[in-house]
Amino acid sequence: MRNLSFNGYKWDKKYFIAAAVTLCCAIISGIVLFKLGDLSIYFVNFANDYIYFVFNFKNGSIIFPHILSELFYLYLFFLIAYCTRMKYFTLVLVFVRGMLFTVYACILLCATAFGGISVALIVFIPAGLISLICCVFVSDVCRFVNKRYVLFMPALLAVANTLVLLVLINVVFRVIIVIV
Repeated sequence: MRNLSFNGYKWDKKYFIAAAVTLCCAIISGIVLFKLGDLSIYFVNFANDYIYFVFNFKNGSIIFPHILSELFYLYLFFLIAYCTRMKYFTLVLVFVRGMLFTVYACILLCATAFGGISVALIVFIPAGLISLICCVFVSDVCRFVNKRYVLFMPALLAVANTLVLLVLINVVFRVIIVIV
């Protein structure tokens, strides 16, 4: 237990409030950009491919890009918070990631009818929110984890987030599709 203790660490409430406000602004900006912007064919193709892979349970086509993006973002958050000692710079990344997440969620919800709505509500939105929570958690806690294990913390959270995505696709989504 000593390796995983946080040595009496107290959560930075100001940072969590700032991250929540930033995420709310990113969601609003993503919705506005979706409504005002002209949809690129790449965004629509991504949404169609994502729905196809989820409905056909082709996990490799979803999991490999997901774990790579999780590793990239979590280590980016980690490096900014750990090396610069200014974790509030990560709020820019929270905004960008939240805005792109919202645009993709809006495309899934609007462009592809019932399949897109079910995939977005059951798989994409929960996985995206858990990913953003992991990023904020990494940037807040990275300074207080044991120095020997701190480099592995983003990788462990990326694997955990990928396992949550696998459970959402292979267990929750299959059960709901079978019931409906």
